[in-house]
Amino acid sequence: MTFQDRARQPHVHDRSGGEALWFLDNLLTVKASRADGAPFDILENAMPAGSHTPMHAHEREDEAFYVLEGELTIFLGDERIVHAGPGDYIHVPAGVGHGFRTHTAVRMLVLCGGDGFVEMAREAGGPAERRELPPGGPPDVARLERACDRYGIRLLGPLPDEV
Repeated sequence: MTFQDRARQPHVHDRSGGEALWFLDNLLTVKASRADGAPFDILENAMPAGSHTPMHAHEREDEAFYVLEGELTIFLGDERIVHAGPGDYIHVPAGVGHGFRTHTAVRMLVLCGGDGFVEMAREAGGPAERRELPPGGPPDVARLERACDRYGIRLLGPLPDEV
């Protein structure tokens, strides 16, 4: 079956379906991707309380978040701070710096243009051994930097302080 044939076939995952990845302290479950023939990526992202990203910008794709459970703060650009919870949707255009910090355990959908985020997460993280949050430990920063560089994600530094 060719890529074009897959793109014309329905694709279904039940609640436990999809490729599971451990990425930093997150459990990512890939629900749709270009590899499946979708024109975008959809991931379910489970994160513990206190999880955070550095400020970063996706140069090749937009990214959006739809919060299913929990509370987090999302930093957008140089000045905008959004406190988000269940039902909130945040769209971040390509090139806009952003990052987040969770205040509780969070589960959200991540939607991307399909131009590198899933591949970067696979490379910087790896297959999940179980469908649960990964064991604790410091991130491999050099591995993350290499993967981000390869897939057009610019690391911009630490998160700003919350106001």
